[in-house]
Amino acid sequence: MTALSQSRAVKELLKNRAFLVSGGIVLLFVLIGVIGPFFTVDPYEYTPSMYDRPSSKHMLGTDVFGRDILAQLVLGLRHSMEVGAIAGAIGLLISVTLGGLSGYKGGLIGEIINVIANIFLVIPTVPLLIILSAVLKQRSLFLVALFIGLITGWAGSSRAIRAQVMSLREKEFVQLAHITGKSSGQIIFGEIFSNMVAYIFLLFCSAFASSMLAEAGISLIGLGPTQVVTLGMMLHWAIMTQSVLQGIWWWFVPPGLVLVLLTASLYTMSSVMD
Repeated sequence: MTALSQSRAVKELLKNRAFLVSGGIVLLFVLIGVIGPFFTVDPYEYTPSMYDRPSSKHMLGTDVFGRDILAQLVLGLRHSMEVGAIAGAIGLLISVTLGGLSGYKGGLIGEIINVIANIFLVIPTVPLLIILSAVLKQRSLFLVALFIGLITGWAGSSRAIRAQVMSLREKEFVQLAHITGKSSGQIIFGEIFSNMVAYIFLLFCSAFASSMLAEAGISLIGLGPTQVVTLGMMLHWAIMTQSVLQGIWWWFVPPGLVLVLLTASLYTMSSVMD
């Protein structure tokens, strides 16, 4: 029964046109981020070619330091996706653990976990991320992703998972697992969550997008990862050098467009569960 219901959910996803188109866009960006940096020049190389317009030599032009913007974009895409994937995975792990325990156990444990989730829902996460980032002078990609994963995104997903688990725990296959003497962990992860793989994947898509936007937000004000390029840092550099006012569109339009397309596609993928 569990395998049948899971197979049906996957088939429904594969029939959804919006999911397939958005998934194709995401896959394209993933391939560009993974493979692209091997085929571009050094994105940190300074040259005398300042503010060159897009040409055959520099397909997306150069910035104020003569650095190739296409090379920055491809590497920045990879780094932004790394932050999104790590932070999304951390947030999802917290959501699955707390939401699963809360929904299955119920009672006092469930109420305590629910209160914790409610607290994190009302915490102003962006100002908190800014404070944490400002305290640390050196911030690696993983450290920024860890902050984002621990602070943002998991509380709402935890409540959603809790509701799903509360619904599934009354099903016959869960009751049968009780009778056969399986432990709570085996039932939660082996029986209940095996029926929620597609749902959890869609939650990860949403967490991935939210984490990328959170990183872009703090990078935009100069508090993102240090000494590496991300899409948010590209926008930060463009704003700091007033390229927007000078009409140097090839510096800020590409990273902004990629960020919008990628996160919109991820959100579209996650929206099919509504």
